Amino acid sequence: MAQKQTQQDFRRIDVSKEILSVINNGVIILDEQLQIHSFNKWMQLHTKLKEEDVLGKKLYEIFPTINKKTLIRKIKTAFKIQTPTFYTASSSNYLIPIKINQIKNSLFEYMQQDVSIIPFKQDKQFVAVIITDQTIMANTNALLQTNIQKVKELNQALIKEKERTEFQHKQLLSNSRSAAMGEMISMIAHQWRQPLSLINTLIATLKIKKELGILDDTILDNSINKIEKTTNFLSNTIDDFRDYFKPNKIAVQVNLFSLFEKSLFFLKGELKHLDIEYNIDIDTNITITTYKNELLQSIINILKNSIDAFKESNKKNKKISVAVIKNKDFVLISIEDNAGGISNENLQKVFEPYFSTKSKNGTGLGLYMCKTIINEHLHGNLSLESNTNGTKVAIQLPNKVYNSH
Repeated sequence: MAQKQTQQDFRRIDVSKEILSVINNGVIILDEQLQIHSFNKWMQLHTKLKEEDVLGKKLYEIFPTINKKTLIRKIKTAFKIQTPTFYTASSSNYLIPIKINQIKNSLFEYMQQDVSIIPFKQDKQFVAVIITDQTIMANTNALLQTNIQKVKELNQALIKEKERTEFQHKQLLSNSRSAAMGEMISMIAHQWRQPLSLINTLIATLKIKKELGILDDTILDNSINKIEKTTNFLSNTIDDFRDYFKPNKIAVQVNLFSLFEKSLFFLKGELKHLDIEYNIDIDTNITITTYKNELLQSIINILKNSIDAFKESNKKNKKISVAVIKNKDFVLISIEDNAGGISNENLQKVFEPYFSTKSKNGTGLGLYMCKTIINEHLHGNLSLESNTNGTKVAIQLPNKVYNSH
């Protein structure tokens, strides 16, 4: 009887039970000694405890892991200054240990909480402890930090790869794939600038909206999705870079339109920067059986030569055009630019090893290796013609290369 009377006394606290029952926050009414005087439905639902079982008990008896001294100090401070005191999920993680079961793939075992301690009933020394579930936000922030760290690690990997290739430059000159690596790193680094800028912008926007109190789940979800897609793009760029230098041992069926689209992926940054119009006239159904990466390497080298030629010319309406014709036995690929052409003197030497028409940073291996790959490995033929307007490279390839290397 005495326990029931005590519970009835606790229920006479001047708090609207109706409001407390529907509010989407945990609310616990405590006195200065941490005795529980009210325990709303939200708390009951999330802790699986009934109010009648906790009324009159000390909070630390129900939740032994709470920091009793800190909580009492915050309550006393709230009474002293007559303003709320706080715990935040970012600094303290949680006050009340509530197991998480409603969030899939959560990085946390317990609900992350913002806690406000509000002076209530000064004469009776009561406080309202308001608990706000911040698990989704905390989980999102943790994922953001993970993705940011992933970007940093990928960037460091790229830097290390660049340093490694520069250190091995002399050795790399003897290998066609290695000869192109330095330029490829530069292309990929260029590809990373815009995605990294996007990630930084999204993070800054989230911080601002959080500070303004206008951050909702929809904005969070959309931002996280964009960041995940962008980090995947950065990761895939590294994978594409590695695949590019893997030798093909088996000839596979290659869609030429897709192959040129892939070359555009590596080069679009420079094309855009130099304002070069890039035209592709290829039937999307044209396929051949060949060594994919070796053909891709050759195409990128040829396109890169045209791009570099524009860097050293004053041409205004810059164009690179690609066309493919297929007949019964072979395909004919033409790559043409209007970058001003190659002099007759240099035209006789462009397929010689270590000869370069570039004013600087040229290895002299690009066209030499392209011709070697196409003529010897892909069993095709590469030819070049040039005039004062521009240069045209013609590649003839068999429709099917039989595995021979």
